[in-house]
Amino acid sequence: MTDYRLLPPPTWSPTTEGHWLAAGRGALAVQICHRCGAHRWPPTEICYRCRCIEWGWAELPGTGTVFTYTWTDSPVSSRLAHLGVYNATVITLDGTEGEPVRMLGRVTGVDKATLACDLPVEVHFEPFDAVVAIPVWRPRRH
Repeated sequence: MTDYRLLPPPTWSPTTEGHWLAAGRGALAVQICHRCGAHRWPPTEICYRCRCIEWGWAELPGTGTVFTYTWTDSPVSSRLAHLGVYNATVITLDGTEGEPVRMLGRVTGVDKATLACDLPVEVHFEPFDAVVAIPVWRPRRH
């Protein structure tokens, strides 16, 4: 488990609040347009598809597949040094409407030989504080 106290807090705003609060409850949520039903990530104030400004939050099943990834042998910040070698992975989320919804994250329980594109993954949550948790991914259990 990562000690997130060593990292800066998640970016919190009225536009991202629903995502972080859902993660704190152990749920993966992304924005959904109230007019056309398109899901979107990262959160924005206006729908990319129909330009509607009315939106809410939709909980997703918490599964997806690896779209792409890279391994970081040297941390980009000294605050990440405790992770050692880690991956930065883009996950295509299951259960969305509209353009594919992809989220940047980290896959745990893998190494350079086992992390691959199209790997099925599932989300789990690592607490950041008493309210917020960080979505982290692991290979899907069948």
